[in-house]
Amino acid sequence: MKNENFYTAYNARHLAPREVAKTFIWSESFAQLIQNNHSVILGARGCGKTTLMKMLTVPALHSWELDSRAEDVRTNIPFYAIYVSTDIYWNVKNQTYGNQLKRYKGLSERVSHFSVNSNVFTSICDTFLNILSLELKDNSEEKEIELCRCLIKAWKLESTIPKIIYVKEALIQRVDEVNQMIQKIIFNSSDSEVFDLPEYFNLSFDSSLESIIPQFERIYDLNKINKIKKWALCFDELEFAPIWLQNQLFSSLRSRTQYLLYKLSASPILPSELEKSLMSDYSPSVDNDVTMIKMWDSTDKEEFSKKIIQSFLNDATDPTDFFGTNEIYNKTHYSYEKGSRFYKELLELISKDDSFKSFLISKKIDVTNPLFTENNQKDVLFRKIKPIVYFRNAFIKTNKDSIITKRSRKSSSELYYGIEVLLKVCEGNPRWLIGIISQLLSKTGGSKPSKESQYQQLFESAVRFKNVIANIPVGSSDNTVDDLMERIGLFFSNEVLGKEFQMDPRGTVFIDDKAILSYPDISNIIEKAAAQGALILVGSQNNSFDFRVNGKRFKISYLFSILYNLPLRRFNEVNLSKCLKGVNGQNSGQFTFPFK
Repeated sequence: MKNENFYTAYNARHLAPREVAKTFIWSESFAQLIQNNHSVILGARGCGKTTLMKMLTVPALHSWELDSRAEDVRTNIPFYAIYVSTDIYWNVKNQTYGNQLKRYKGLSERVSHFSVNSNVFTSICDTFLNILSLELKDNSEEKEIELCRCLIKAWKLESTIPKIIYVKEALIQRVDEVNQMIQKIIFNSSDSEVFDLPEYFNLSFDSSLESIIPQFERIYDLNKINKIKKWALCFDELEFAPIWLQNQLFSSLRSRTQYLLYKLSASPILPSELEKSLMSDYSPSVDNDVTMIKMWDSTDKEEFSKKIIQSFLNDATDPTDFFGTNEIYNKTHYSYEKGSRFYKELLELISKDDSFKSFLISKKIDVTNPLFTENNQKDVLFRKIKPIVYFRNAFIKTNKDSIITKRSRKSSSELYYGIEVLLKVCEGNPRWLIGIISQLLSKTGGSKPSKESQYQQLFESAVRFKNVIANIPVGSSDNTVDDLMERIGLFFSNEVLGKEFQMDPRGTVFIDDKAILSYPDISNIIEKAAAQGALILVGSQNNSFDFRVNGKRFKISYLFSILYNLPLRRFNEVNLSKCLKGVNGQNSGQFTFPFK
């Protein structure tokens, strides 16, 4: 399978809202998003932001049938959503002709504004059509003509038939005319030439919306038929939008226009250029002005993942029975008793790992019969070291006389399988999970997958993810996102599987000032990793935006953990600058060169 399929197995960006609705699964994030307020969804690629945004639209809500709450949401959602997908062509400066337009002062910015306005206007047309056909069921030609005359006048369209579909066609045709105009300017104009741009270049989507919406409500008498709602401008994937637009939209979160809401989605780390407008005394405040939805901090990630997995199985099939349960992560009461599998793992590791044996002795544990003798030892000691014991026993052959010998991955299938692992490994990212489960069941013909087949599928998915990460452009930097992940992953692996047994290994990374100063390009690389979900913010406050990575704590995604033989657990932090120095091969049995 090609690397890009890691992301495209299920991509809501390419699906119409009606198609998205057919398989939509309720989540706490959606419950927050449908509230009567401004909202910002932040999350990595594939986390489900686009699915949530498209589910706000009228056609999606009217096609949603799989949940008992669908009818209630459809009836009572307090706004009509105008969905706008960010187009990379809005950012004119990044296009091939961007440099050629620089010689004409302000022209790139004017073209960028025009492109955004045109997209918003066509989205408004789509929204009006959907409301009329699905909500109001009003096909009055007289009303449509009156509305369209308002649109034609407001948007400065010429010779347009007053039907919504023709208004939309006229907007699209005008975009093509502007593209032709740009080509003419580039190839046939002198640097000193002054251009008299058409009047429609002076339009603004927000003021236009404030003018048009009241007219739509008046013409169709929404107040009389009790269909008055607010209107939500839903801008998706703003990380690809030009900074001027991001600034405008995030500043609008303080908007007091009674009938207009903003629903915005973006990557976890916002551009630093937005900090001034979002951190001033007059900026929007979380909870008072806007609801913040950080997808990686969702409280129902595992429950949501379980619903996705169940959707692949018969209703009568229990996912735990189907995929099995993993001894490392389940919470059975007998795990710590004599004769249990964990008890046997303890004895085996004691016999070959002098460091672990010394550790238990220091904790006053009988190494010939390793059982907890005090109640608090079960929680404070045994439960804490359980995953580390399993992983060291699997990957360490011997650790005696200060010489450590490692094993191959052959025993990895005992570590990475079972419902607990499947619920954790994708971090609530539906695109990852859907891809993994669908491919796994395809290979097994729908029958119960073995431990080996589960591990193999997870490992293959992790490798594909790594290959995608390796190809992310980072400008002129000598380092790549893959280089960064390799340094961090190997450092963490040494913490868990190194010569010295550690009860509290370091397994999260703190972005310290030394790392930022030593490697000027590291901030950009970390932001790229976070946008892809390779690095995940830890401890980010739910009531604040994040604009820079320094001073933040991250963990590597659990999917990446598979490549470095790491337990799916969050551990203590270490400064990034220390990770980037590389690992001492004599102590760890592995070596990585320091960051360039």
